[in-house]
Amino acid sequence: MKGFYLILLAVLAGGVSCSDRDSDVVLTAHRITTFTGRGNRNEPLLKLTAAAETCRIGGVTVSLQADPGNVEMLHLTMNDQLLGSVRVVSGKKEYKIACRAEMTDSSDLIIGADIAADATEGGFVGADIEQIRINGKRRPVEAPTPGHREILLCRTRVFSPGDYGSRNYRIPAICTLPDGSLLTATDKRKFNQTDLPEDIDIVACRSLDGGHTWSEPVTIAEGKGYGKGFGDAVLVVTAEGNVVCGFSGGTGLWKSTPENPQQNWISISSDLGQTWSAPVDVTAMQWGPEAVNPECRDSHSAFFGSGHGLLLTREPYAGRILFVTAVATRDNRLDNYAFWSDDGGKTWQISTMAYRDGDEAKVVELSDGRILMSVRQNGARGWNISEDGGKTWGTQQRWTDIVTNACNGDIIRHNDEILLHSLPNSMERKNVSIFMSFDEGKTWPKTKTLCPYESVYSSLTLLPDGTIGAYIEENPTGDCEMWFLSFSLDWLRK
Repeated sequence: MKGFYLILLAVLAGGVSCSDRDSDVVLTAHRITTFTGRGNRNEPLLKLTAAAETCRIGGVTVSLQADPGNVEMLHLTMNDQLLGSVRVVSGKKEYKIACRAEMTDSSDLIIGADIAADATEGGFVGADIEQIRINGKRRPVEAPTPGHREILLCRTRVFSPGDYGSRNYRIPAICTLPDGSLLTATDKRKFNQTDLPEDIDIVACRSLDGGHTWSEPVTIAEGKGYGKGFGDAVLVVTAEGNVVCGFSGGTGLWKSTPENPQQNWISISSDLGQTWSAPVDVTAMQWGPEAVNPECRDSHSAFFGSGHGLLLTREPYAGRILFVTAVATRDNRLDNYAFWSDDGGKTWQISTMAYRDGDEAKVVELSDGRILMSVRQNGARGWNISEDGGKTWGTQQRWTDIVTNACNGDIIRHNDEILLHSLPNSMERKNVSIFMSFDEGKTWPKTKTLCPYESVYSSLTLLPDGTIGAYIEENPTGDCEMWFLSFSLDWLRK
């Protein structure tokens, strides 16, 4: 449990007499304030550490702060070992948890809670230790700075550093499948957090229960060593129900040359992400001497904007799948182009330039059938509009109300009235939030924070019931963890 929570630190006043040497035990409380989710078990609420070589813990009295019905059980653990539990009774606030344990300066004493499966979205849960028995003596414990955990519909960790023998995971992509299940694609960065040309696999996981649990990872593309890895996946579900995954591989963006190019690939699953076709190289369709678009023939590399791709639904382009590629010029500028297929991912075409000096970018279909492209920039976010299904583009512009760090994010339509855009609401890589537009992307007047601490890339999808799923990189302590969150539009708009 160490190290993966945003905490508010408070050193508690006073010591308590213990040990034969009559030394003081200095207690330090850490309140855990990240979001939690419905149905989560033993979610940490408060962590207590002791500056003492050894002291005996004989139990605690806990004060629970939660709306009735939101919490089922309270647990006391030390270094992941369960010491005691108590069932929560409606209307009761104070609980005694008996235990016998020795606590040292390397111990973490944790108060955790089981969140009810039907807990109120947006409800809060927190706890304080009112009293603790140390070396046979009852001592009061002063509460740290106020705080709590807010309950979402779901908050589940999909990957942590070290899972499945991989040092790191990065680069989220998510989509909703025709049967209502969820599918993610993630970079399995086996030896470090670095981009290509490192040895990276792309793996897929599926959830059948709205994101509460996830399958074992399935490999979409397996790296075979330095300079032979794959990364930066983008996912889209076709009109026929297949899943198309675009990704890059090989030498890396800035080491790519016409003689030794970074390649771009397409793999397709026809069984809801359980198996994948052998990757097909589509590099020549994007850039190089054979590129259809003359603007791209003198380039030296390209990559896909990772995350959620776009399936067009309005005529005359209904059924078209659309990704965005960033093409690297000879002078190391990145320019954005739409990359589309009208036959389910078998053949591809590339647009005119959509954004000069761009980067990772995403597209969303507007209510009148036009396409809005949102482009990574440092500061004011870039955008452009296509009126012909992504083939040609207008004059590039920048929003004044989305000012962020240069970072990747996702943009999706929730309904006929609302667009959702996930990005860090900061000039640093932190505070990933949802920006909301009620006028087809002209303005973005409302935001809601998802990760108030260090957080990076994110991907969005709509669930069958209209709730929103977000797959996010969270890194409050350094290496990224991959988290899935879900929440309602009502919660976003509060």
